[in-house]
Amino acid sequence: MNISESVYLVGSGKYGMELSESMDCNVYLLDGGNECALIDAGGGIEPERIVANIERSGFAMERVRYLLLTHVHGDHAAGAAYFHDRYGLEVVASRDAAPWLEAGDMDKTSLNHAKRGGVYDPDFSFPACPVSRCVGEGDAVFVGDIGLRVVDTPGHARGHISFLWDGEKGTRSLFAGDAVFAGGRVVLQYVWDCHIEEYARTIEKLHRLDIDRLYPGHGPFLLSNAGRHIGKAHDCFSRLELPPNL
Repeated sequence: MNISESVYLVGSGKYGMELSESMDCNVYLLDGGNECALIDAGGGIEPERIVANIERSGFAMERVRYLLLTHVHGDHAAGAAYFHDRYGLEVVASRDAAPWLEAGDMDKTSLNHAKRGGVYDPDFSFPACPVSRCVGEGDAVFVGDIGLRVVDTPGHARGHISFLWDGEKGTRSLFAGDAVFAGGRVVLQYVWDCHIEEYARTIEKLHRLDIDRLYPGHGPFLLSNAGRHIGKAHDCFSRLELPPNL
């Protein structure tokens, strides 16, 4: 599904548009011309549905070179091994989270905790996946003729990053993972690495960036006025309140 000039929605689960398996996050394909990237991988239960959406959008998998992960919770990263092993995608992840992905660490990725809470089925698996590049705040990531900048955005999860893109018809876009959502919503969870103070600092940072377009990890994407939505979350934290949960 083409949603803007160079961005396609190729996966989305029960908290989005149900384009693919229900546990999938929003999975975006970024078209950089001679090469493409996926942003997040989904939960890995039926990744073939994401591939079918990519091909339906007119892209051969041979053009998809990179997998950029915002964080390594199961619904965003458990599908990484499939795309790496089957199609040779080079996986990019944060320095904090990369070791947990490479080990398939079900404690550090909060998967065991989420299973106990009934978020995932008991047999949900998280295969280990090699990481080609570790990144952090300010690092540049190029996908063909598109340049992205890494923004550290912890709070929802340790090692959470977002990808900032200046250039889509003069707009500033953010692939935000689970940092912030339409309507100024967030995802605060009872897991080891979800921290309210870090979340508030992240939202303040994103508020200062004047984002035009927001491509979040769940729910609707925003093609204009995204800063106003981020501002709602910032206002809540500024009043010592919590923004509404997704």
